[in-house]
Order: sequence, then C-alpha cells, then structure tokens
Amino acid sequence: MAIATIALPAGEGDERRLSAFGLTTETLHTALRPGLSRAANRTAMALPSSAGTDIYHDTMEQLALALADAGWKLVWVERQPRLLHPDALIAFTLASGTNVANPDRRKAPRTRKKGKATRNSLAAPQIAVLPIFDEPAEEQDSALVAAATQAPLWFLVHERTDRGLNLEFSRPAEMTEAGAVVAWDERILIGFLDLDGDLSIFDNPDDGDFDVPVTPRR
Repeated sequence: MAIATIALPAGEGDERRLSAFGLTTETLHTALRPGLSRAANRTAMALPSSAGTDIYHDTMEQLALALADAGWKLVWVERQPRLLHPDALIAFTLASGTNVANPDRRKAPRTRKKGKATRNSLAAPQIAVLPIFDEPAEEQDSALVAAATQAPLWFLVHERTDRGLNLEFSRPAEMTEAGAVVAWDERILIGFLDLDGDLSIFDNPDDGDFDVPVTPRR
C-alpha cells in the first residue's frame, strides 16, 4: 500500500536554513521532478527497481547540472556520490526512507541500508561497513575528494506517497548495525513535491532503495 501520510509543511525558517547553503526548495523540486515523472510513467514491463532508480539517477544528474554554475562539484567519497558546496560548507547526496517529514515529530526518518561512506561521515562516530556504490571510472581531484570527505554530510531524504514525495534535508547522526540511518543531528523540512496523476507505483519495498513495485498503466 502506498504511504498516505502527508508531510509537515516547510516553514520560513526551513527555507532560510536551506538558503544558507545556497539551496532553495524550488531548485530541489525542479531536480527531483524529471525522475519522479519518468518513474510515474513506467509500465508493467519495467524492472521492479526501475522507478526508484529513475528518481535516484535522474535527480543526482539534475542537481549536478543545476548547481554547477554556482560552483558545486560532483565528487565520490568512498564510492558514494556527493555534491560538494563551493566553499565546502556541506556535501550531500540523495536517500530514500520512511517517516520523512512526518507530522509526528517524535518519528525520525529511517533510510535504506547505507555503507562505509555514510558511516564514516556521521555526526557521531560509528563502526565501518562495506561500501555499496561503484566508483567513477575517471580519476578524481584528490583535493576535491578530501574536501568532500571533511565537509559535513547531509541527505536529501525522500519518501514516496500516492501523490508525490515527502522531503527533508537532514544530517545523519546514527546508523544501525545493518546500515540504516535512524537518528539525525539536524533536520530541515522541504515542501511536499506533488505531481498530478496516479503515483501508486511508488509502494515502498523493504529490501532496497530502488526496489519499487509497478502496476500496469491505465
């Protein structure tokens, strides 16, 4: 069943906090929309993981394109792609989860399984685990990698609903032994991304970021 929870609305304070990083809700929504639209148009012939992959890959590409002129760089840290702020204030990546921007503020987001790169960048130290992302084929600038490694890591966390995406921009603080992020040092709410049409294909699986069941288009 698709998630029906409607996220809390983002406030002016949240937008100011995003702005301090050189980001806006509009920029993030614009980057997320192509992947979400593509996912919504998947047919029953698509692989089960296709819809989630659409959102992840398209959004990372769109963010890199949108932020390039402002000086952001796409950098891999221990096989995890991150967008590095031009002044290395933060680095961030995309993650799916549950309880994102939940109206019950006692419920914090819980992500899918993350790897060594995330664990080594938590606000609180944790035990390392194996990486889960492929490294880029090209050699990277060592100074950029070092800057992205040292910059505070944030997640653009999304949760699929029957209408679109619940969103927040948050800094991970604690992970379970299995690799799920379950506690956050800071959280910034982002306004709900609403798309017209039936998004019931975004039912949330339990076994991976991109494993999303699909149903035939009407």
